[in-house]
Amino acid sequence: MQTITFSATKARNQFFDILTWVSMGKTIMIEKDNKLIANISPISKFNKSKGLLKSLDLASIDFIYAKEDNPLRKKGSANFLGKWDK
Repeated sequence: MQTITFSATKARNQFFDILTWVSMGKTIMIEKDNKLIANISPISKFNKSKGLLKSLDLASIDFIYAKEDNPLRKKGSANFLGKWDK
């Protein structure tokens, strides 16, 4: 698999070209201020992970989730999170 590196500005200007290259199997690395900030890679390699999906299915057996158990929904959580939603 071939990797190509772009600056964020060049990636923005050539976004559709990047999508074409990714669909051909190339991985695109994007830099901003000389730091890697993103990796765009073909999704096909993730579709082959049947073992992971089977493990996730097994791990979720008897998993019960209730909205009331979510700590972010409890009274007073806004004080912890601050006023980020305004």
